[in-house]
Amino acid sequence: MRLLIACICLVGALSSCQRNQDTCSQNDLTQIAKTPKDKALTTGTRNAFAIEAAMGTMMEIESSAHMIKHTENRDIQNLATIMLKDHLMAERELKNIAKQAKLYVPQELSKEKLATLNHLDGLDEFERNLFYAQLMVKEHETAVKLFSQGRADSNTKLAEFAANKLPHLEHHLAEARLALDIMRKISGDKGEYPLKISQSRNHEHTD
Repeated sequence: MRLLIACICLVGALSSCQRNQDTCSQNDLTQIAKTPKDKALTTGTRNAFAIEAAMGTMMEIESSAHMIKHTENRDIQNLATIMLKDHLMAERELKNIAKQAKLYVPQELSKEKLATLNHLDGLDEFERNLFYAQLMVKEHETAVKLFSQGRADSNTKLAEFAANKLPHLEHHLAEARLALDIMRKISGDKGEYPLKISQSRNHEHTD
């Protein structure tokens, strides 16, 4: 299963959610369409960095696409929006490099990652939010290490790709850790913490 944004209007809707700080459960997964495999990427030389980067990017895209629909938590929706937008761009760049270099890259999630995605979908909303934040921290810790090493890849284009994307991944990791901290605090709160977060964020936007 591969998920990809099918129209610009979805990204516009997500950006609107961030500006208005409202939840966007009206975002419909029917706006995210399956895309066929690119035959040019099904064969070719196997590059370890390209394969691992593609697999991680797919996981971040698909889990984030699911979260945008299935959460009412603005912090998690905002995190998922950032992940989806940036990783879709990174995926396109990686595929273009792979085509030019005649490299193989996976276009389906591994069984392990599919199982993780299925587990995410089976949780109730709070547990799903917490699990997603944990997942994004774990995925991006792995990605930061991978892309740090990828800067020395023998393929010049891949090395440049790794170097260019590394700062974004470090930023993603910081955002994921922040979201995870918020979710952990909410889990130990009696109901007032989300209100405090909302008031704080609203104050920031009015400054």
